[in-house]
Amino acid sequence: MIRMLGLLSLVLLLPSCLILTDDGVSSATVVPPPSSGSFTYMCRGGRLSVSYLGNNQVSIFYNGANHTLTLTRTSPRYAYTDGTYTWEASGRSATLFVRGTMADTCSY
Repeated sequence: MIRMLGLLSLVLLLPSCLILTDDGVSSATVVPPPSSGSFTYMCRGGRLSVSYLGNNQVSIFYNGANHTLTLTRTSPRYAYTDGTYTWEASGRSATLFVRGTMADTCSY
């Protein structure tokens, strides 16, 4: 009997949950980074030069060298990596990871 009441309550409450989440609240939209061009990002640690190469790659100048990273993911943010460096971008903001550890947050 208790189990039946629990299921009945769930059936009655579930539609109300759907109504609450369907009242104009939308899920987050992933904003793509620029498709091509060079940008200077202002980061906590200074400036970072990033070139979007237009072929699903970016080139970042970090730690005194250029690193070419390849697009590996587009959600929840665009992620480019070469195995050591990862650049995650969405719109005008991005985060640089080095060996999986956040190194800097940036925007332009």
